[in-house]
Amino acid sequence: MSRVACITTALTAATLGGCVMDDFGELGRTFNAPTPAQAARDALDPHNADKRREGVVLLSTSTFGGAAPYLKMYRDYVEHDTDPLVKSAAITALGRQGTPEDAVLIAPWLEFTPASHKHVRWTAALALQRLHNAAVVPDLIRTALHRSEVGEVREAACIALAQYPEDRVVQALIAALDARELAVNTAATESLYTLTGQDLGMDRTAWRTWYDRALPAGEAFAGQRVYLYPTYSRGKLWWERAAFWIDHQWEVPQTPAGLDPADRRSTYEDDAAG
Repeated sequence: MSRVACITTALTAATLGGCVMDDFGELGRTFNAPTPAQAARDALDPHNADKRREGVVLLSTSTFGGAAPYLKMYRDYVEHDTDPLVKSAAITALGRQGTPEDAVLIAPWLEFTPASHKHVRWTAALALQRLHNAAVVPDLIRTALHRSEVGEVREAACIALAQYPEDRVVQALIAALDARELAVNTAATESLYTLTGQDLGMDRTAWRTWYDRALPAGEAFAGQRVYLYPTYSRGKLWWERAAFWIDHQWEVPQTPAGLDPADRRSTYEDDAAG
């Protein structure tokens, strides 16, 4: 390689910095991805929490991650694993692969206590966006209105509440419009729109006036939209395009396990078209 080429390569690497290293790190993990058998062994490693967490994540995002033995393992880790990141991974796994009954197992981990871990509470709220069970509504309301809770957890709880067309839920979401965090205000507004079809922004007085009139008239939930849990997606990275033999699929918003969407309109539809 010529001197100029060497200098150019060095400058390019210095300019890109951590981005190059991050991409090559991801590339290395792709080329050395563990087999399903190795993922299962890692998930059961009693001595290494990092391996348990990575194994649970790999299994729960696979096509076979909802098999009965894995569900049993996720549930056991939710109840008994002492590492917060392993517990969080298991909660997320149940949100993805579990049943509506698992919502009751997850809900207690929303509780804000001096000993509780923020990431566990946050993943519990996210998981309950994917599992429909009215028994957990009080837990979600308590979290959404807990003034000592961090905004991310309260926001996730407000989103999850959009599944439940109940008076207590609307009352809680209207109260959440007074939260100091904009993200919580926004989530409460969007959930109110999903439940009622009304677009009144963050104006608590306007929501209260409308709701106090609509509820006795039986019209409070007449415009309800279908609740779809939110998902994450991004464009493919360069190494994902290069590794063309690997199938990278992203989730699309769907109705939670246990929720019948009936005939209501989707919140993801283009309202302008209708």
